[in-house]
This record gives sequence, structure tokens and C-alpha cells, in this order.
Amino acid sequence: MPIVFLAAVAVGALLLSARRRGPDLPERIVLAAATWLPAHQRTWGRALVAELAAVQGRGQRWLFAAGALRIALFPPAAQPRSVQATAAVSVLATVATTATTMRVLPTLSVFTAVLGLLSTGYATAIACRWQRFSAARAQLVAGALAVAGVFAAVGTVISVAATHPAATRDQTHLFSILFAVILCGYLSAALTTVATASTTRTALWGACVGASATVVASIALRPSGAISSLIPPVMAAATLATAVVAGAATRSRTAGTRAGLLTAVLSAPIHFTVTIIMLQQHAAVLTNAYDIAAYPRSGFPDVASYLLSDALGGNIINMAVTPLIMYALAALGASVAARPWAGVPAVR
Repeated sequence: MPIVFLAAVAVGALLLSARRRGPDLPERIVLAAATWLPAHQRTWGRALVAELAAVQGRGQRWLFAAGALRIALFPPAAQPRSVQATAAVSVLATVATTATTMRVLPTLSVFTAVLGLLSTGYATAIACRWQRFSAARAQLVAGALAVAGVFAAVGTVISVAATHPAATRDQTHLFSILFAVILCGYLSAALTTVATASTTRTALWGACVGASATVVASIALRPSGAISSLIPPVMAAATLATAVVAGAATRSRTAGTRAGLLTAVLSAPIHFTVTIIMLQQHAAVLTNAYDIAAYPRSGFPDVASYLLSDALGGNIINMAVTPLIMYALAALGASVAARPWAGVPAVR
């Protein structure tokens, strides 16, 4: 299966990376954590990296790396009361929303709780690092697309739970937790990339245009009742094209890769939404021999619930794999496009 193959490749790459000479994994974590610190705390981050050299023992080094990672995610805040207020309001909102969901849409209670807790942690981390900055128009548009995509995906699942509750029943809660983690990961990755000063205006606008084109093409071209493939052709084409254009315009493989990956991150939740909505409108007929044979033993009360449940699970898994595939496409396109333009001024 493609997923098993990709997982094997990823694990193999990690093992090969670990066998190479150079910094061990705790040191790499501390190095990465130091780069995530706010600008005024970067000197402290370099001191953490130097201090790790004196720490002996694998267990102690891992503890030190975990502490550095915690500091990077939740650095000392300039206004601790704002952080405390953000955490308190987020926790109360999570508790209230989860309690309401348990009464109204019980099949989504675990999903709501996990998404709320993850969002609370993310909001608290932002509050710890918050500094006033002037956002350019490209940043505002990209940020709005990221938030809209996540809200659209959540709203679509809520509509399925309201009309076909059996389709969202998850006995093990595995898909509920996975979906919450994926959505929060997409949102944090998009907003972090958008807010990063190293993301050029060309890359941001390219990602916005590519993501918008993906959504429009998905709505226009998707046949009724279709289920999203592991590599959506429309998203793959938009990711590759954006990486090529941004890489050529900026003469930077990093900028091109970032623009292509951001295109996929911005469009994937909305692509998920379009897929489920299309299926909701036509999920009434079994179209293949496997489903015809499996449905009578599935325990679902109707065909629509059976098909929607299968589609939700499959597309959640696809969303987990999409960034890996799209990153490879973006890196390929950016590396090819950036090379021939060495003598041309970069566009910002």
C-alpha cells in the first residue's frame, strides 16, 4: 500500500539520519528549540545549546532537551497575566463546548475535547510569544484561508453528525483524536509559516493563489459521490506549480518549497470539506461489489451513514499523509525552478 511504503521510507530516512555522524537527537531538538525562541531570547537559546555539551548520560540529555522544547513552546511571557487569562478562557470554553457536544452531538464529544485542549495549548503558546507586529495583506489573506479551512472542516463533520450520527460513531476514538490533531497541526503550521518573517511576500501570495485555485478546481471538477484520492491531482498540480513559480521568482529553493507546501496546507482542509459535502449529496447508492457485500454486515442503519463513515476515515488518513507527499513535490519543483535563475534579481 502507498501509505505503508511512505511510512517505511520515512522511518528509513530517520534511521539513516540517526546513524550519521554529527549532533545526536537531543542536541538537534535543542538546536531547533533555540531557533523557535523569540528574537530577544535567541542569546539565551545559544546558551542552552552550549550548556547541553556539559550534560552527560542519555537520560539526562533527553530531559534537558525536553525542558528546552518546553521553553521554546512556552517561553517566559512579557505579560504573564495575559497568558493566564488566555489559558483560563480557553479551558472554560473547551469544557463548555465539550459539555454541550455531549448532550447535542455525543459522537463528537471526544473530538471536541481533544481539539479544544490542543487549541488551548496553541493559544497559550501564542500568548507567551505575542508581540505586536504589522501584518501585510498577504499574511492576512493566508491566515484567513487557514482559519476558514479548519472551521469549514469542523462544520462539515458537525453537519454529518447532525444528519447521520452513525457515520461519526467512533468506538475506539482513534479517528476522533487523529482528526483533532491533524486540524490543529494544519492550523498551527499555516499560521506559523504566515507569521514568519523569512516567508517572502511572493511565497505567501503564490500559496494564496494556489490554494484558491485548488478549491475552485475541486468544486468544479469533482464528480458527484467521488472520494478523495491519496494524491489529489488538483492539489498536486497547484502545489507543484506554486513551488516552481515561487522558486523561479525568488531564486530560492527554500522559498519555493515553503510556498508549495503552504499551498497544500491551506487547501487540504477545504478540499476535505468539498469532498464530504459532495458525498453527502449523493451518498445513497452502493456502487461497487465490496460495499454491496459488506453493508448488510456493517451494522449501519442506512447506506448514507455507511458511505460517509468510510469517507470520513479515508479522508482523515489522506490529510495525515498529504503534507509528506506535497512537501516532496514542492521541494522537487522549487529545486528545478530556482537553479536556472542565478543571474536574475529575486522578487520579494
